[in-house]
Amino acid sequence: MGDDGAGIEAVRLLAESTLPENVFVQEAGTPGWGLVEWIKGWPSVVIVDAINMGLKPGEWRRLDTSEVRLIATQGDLSLHDSGLASGLALAQALDLLPDRITFYGIEPESIDHGMVLSPSVNANLPRLVESLRTEFAM
Repeated sequence: MGDDGAGIEAVRLLAESTLPENVFVQEAGTPGWGLVEWIKGWPSVVIVDAINMGLKPGEWRRLDTSEVRLIATQGDLSLHDSGLASGLALAQALDLLPDRITFYGIEPESIDHGMVLSPSVNANLPRLVESLRTEFAM
């Protein structure tokens, strides 16, 4: 679905990197309720996805869990039609949230059918991935 594949492409770029031994990179697709199984037991989780935040296409932001919850309740955020938000809510209800969850959201330009990222997302993805590498090095 076009720019909805930004997270998958970020995972591919990260997989080509040398990362610290304690960093595990995994493509999760759109797990929805299954997110609980993906994140339970990890002390820290970073999620990268295309998110409608009202920014210019290709702009990205680093968000913590509280910022995503606040934006999601205002109806301004699309995380796969709340699949991700629902999965996080379930993990919270089951007390299975990691101590730290960080989101990197990139504003999509197009979520039409297709396997190619838009020029604006493609141009900004390397900077997002570099920020991830810096975060993982901490």
